[in-house]
Amino acid sequence: MKNRKTTKNPTGVIIVLVFLGGLFLFPLLVTFAGSFMTEQSIGVHYSSKISVFDLALGITEKFKKMLLIPNPVSLEQYAGVLVKEPAFLVLLFNSLKITAPVTALSLAVALLSAYGFTIWGWKGKEKLFMVYVVVMLMPLQAVLVPNYIVAALLGIQKSSLAIILPGIFAPFPFFLMRQSMKAIPQAYFDAALIDGAGNWQTLFFIIAPQLKSAIAALCMLTFIEYWNLVEQAVIFIDDYRKEPLSVYLSRLADGRTGLIFAASCVYLFLPVWFLFAGQKDLEKGIELSGVK
Repeated sequence: MKNRKTTKNPTGVIIVLVFLGGLFLFPLLVTFAGSFMTEQSIGVHYSSKISVFDLALGITEKFKKMLLIPNPVSLEQYAGVLVKEPAFLVLLFNSLKITAPVTALSLAVALLSAYGFTIWGWKGKEKLFMVYVVVMLMPLQAVLVPNYIVAALLGIQKSSLAIILPGIFAPFPFFLMRQSMKAIPQAYFDAALIDGAGNWQTLFFIIAPQLKSAIAALCMLTFIEYWNLVEQAVIFIDDYRKEPLSVYLSRLADGRTGLIFAASCVYLFLPVWFLFAGQKDLEKGIELSGVK
């Protein structure tokens, strides 16, 4: 019986992927191009209104007027955000005050708990691990009320601590570290024990170096998640001077489209830089952890 030779033709797949990639990148291109336009040019090319009754016509006309190459090129929007809007830099720092401690401390807690869970010999630990998985799968809206009640009992319901503390003990970092640690051969743990290394030496000098990709992936995912948070900030922070930049951006666009373009580009810089700088670590870390 002859084997049929199948010739794979990836042209169609490539076309679909390129189309989808362009579709997802198009808003970023519009934002980046608009950040270098003058307010007058933005008003001409991006201010058309679309009514419900002539939606198709409105979209067609809007795409005809769009301009992806600034003419003329202007930096006045960036000057307006970084120089004339001091509140922007204050709120950018507010975002860092929430994101940085959550990223660093959740990594520390996840490493310690995952290591303890790995060397723990209790038979019921897998059932306890399933509890973590169930909590991780719960939507954010389901835990906001319990978080608010606990924050009220601690007297921190009107501060960024109400966001930082739940983030430090979130189940996903523990899940990612534990799954990655399971991929490390038991021989590493046994060799460390034979050489007389304690738990701290084993974790930080033997296990942690094996998890560099998973640690980088966890830091990037945690940073991006809390850099873009909105719901928690709206509920727990009622002082606009303490709110993160992600909440403030929704107000900045009121009648100043150029500023929102420039502010969005500045706001996107850190997450995009992290993703490009650690793309390989992100892919490898997620692959080793078994997360689909």
